[in-house]
Parts: sequence; structure tokens; C-alpha cells
Amino acid sequence: MTEARFISRHEERWKTLEAVNARLLCGGIGKLSATEVREFARLYRLASYHMAYATTHFPQGQTRAYLNRLVGVSHNYFHVRETGAISDIRRYITRGFPRAVRETWRYSGLATVLFFAGLFFAAFYGEMWPTPFGDPEATVANLGPPEHWDGTFMSAFFVTNNTTVAINAFVWGITAGIGTLYVLIYNGLIVGALFGLFHRAGADMMMAYSLVLPHGVVELAAIFLSGGAGLMIAKGMLLPGTLSRKHSLVLHTRKAVALIPGIALLLIAAALIEGFFTPLGGVSPGYKLLFAGLTGVGLAVWFWKRSD
Repeated sequence: MTEARFISRHEERWKTLEAVNARLLCGGIGKLSATEVREFARLYRLASYHMAYATTHFPQGQTRAYLNRLVGVSHNYFHVRETGAISDIRRYITRGFPRAVRETWRYSGLATVLFFAGLFFAAFYGEMWPTPFGDPEATVANLGPPEHWDGTFMSAFFVTNNTTVAINAFVWGITAGIGTLYVLIYNGLIVGALFGLFHRAGADMMMAYSLVLPHGVVELAAIFLSGGAGLMIAKGMLLPGTLSRKHSLVLHTRKAVALIPGIALLLIAAALIEGFFTPLGGVSPGYKLLFAGLTGVGLAVWFWKRSD
């Protein structure tokens, strides 16, 4: 049996199981009647068998990965009877989101490379292209001399810019990735040009970094994950493999959407850091940069330490 035929024969049951999982996410197993619980158990066992079959016969196909995720979600509800909104949120934060990050790290890694390619080009060769900030002298003057930086200007620029970038990087994946590539590279150019401008103007760079990185580390993580999600959608469109283009797009989009709640949490956390910590005048730039470093380590541990 070909993979396409296998999908065609069983896809309806998988969709039904997905619908049950969606109900369980909202209300838990207690929302199902006794008959629905028995049907859920039947579909779960059937999907488990299909996963084993796909693993044996289509080890490189997308169907195996899809069924593995489907069965994994169902497994939590099948073996944990008491659940609710709080436990679902906790499970997503501690398990679901980190697992989604690990499964899609190649896409977010590529997004990271694209962003920093633009950043380093603009930082080192910024004089070769027009600055996006208008008159360079006016831009630096707006920040004041190095000992009187306008932290509000810096913080507002990066919070607004990076939130918009994260949204656009994901949404424009539907343009076969062209829009996502543009968003990542162009915004890397902007950030690189800004810091290159400060460096050439003789600004206090440690102060500049301390006004960006405490919240910027979390914001950049959100951008890279959003860009990776957009690239994932593009891959589903352009490289369907053995699947139909429609089915491939659906599978990759579902994987991408699984990242969205976690990305939203990162952006909220970054906004809180930006609002309550980054502007503090009584904290030295060194301590702010130490905080940024610890934030990066914390994110790495959260994403890569397996808890399931």
C-alpha cells in the first residue's frame, strides 16, 4: 500500500480523533459521555496501530510524524483522567511548547541565520547603503550623548518592531516563504544598521546593548520561532514529498500553529521585562547584560531539557 492510499483510507478517523482532542483541550475528559469515551478509546488505539504501521512502512514520510503527534496528544487524555484548563496550560508550557520547539529547530535555526546575516552585513557595511533612520546625526542626537541615552526611545522601537516582525514572519510564510525571508533579512539589516550607526558615532555600546538585550533576548527568540514557523509553512507548500501538496501544507501548518501560543508568551514576557527592568536607572549596564545572558540560558534549558 502506498502512503497516499494509506492516508486516504484512514484520514477520516484521524480527523475525528483530532476533533475529540480539541474538545478535551477545552473541557477535559469529563466533558465526554460514556459512549464518547469508549469511541475515543477505540480511535486512540486505532491511531496507535496506524502509527506503528506508518513507522514500519513509511519511516521517512510525514504521516509517521503526524500520527506520532496525534497519538501523543491523545495519550495524555487517555491515561490522565482528571484534567482542566490549568493543567492543560501547564502541560503546554512545560511539555508541549518545548517539544514543538525541538521538533522544528531546523526551521527556527535557518530563520536565525537569515536575521543575523542581515544584521552583520549592515553593522559592518552599513555605510554602503542608505540608513533607514534618515539623517544619521539626527538619529544619534535623538538618543542624546552616550551618558544620557533615551531609554524610552530605544525600548519602544524594539518592542513595537519585534512584535510586528514576529507576526509578519509567520503570516508571510503563505507566500511560499518569500515574505518570511524578506521580513527576517530586512529587519536584521535595520537592527545591524542601528548599532553600526551608534558604533561609528562613538556611542557607549555597553549602554546601548544594556537597553536592548535584557528583553531583546526573549523577543529575538520569538522572532526566530515565528520565522521558523513561516518557513515551515513554505516547505509544506513547495516540498510536499510523497504527500499531496494540500495534505503536506496542512501538516506543516499544524506544526507551525503549535508554536503560536508559546511565541505569544515570549512576547508578553519580553514586554514585562522591557517595562519593569530594562529602563531601571539604578541597575548598572553590566548587571543588565548578565540578566540577558541568564535569560538566554533559561530559554535554552526550557526548550531542550526533556520533561516527557
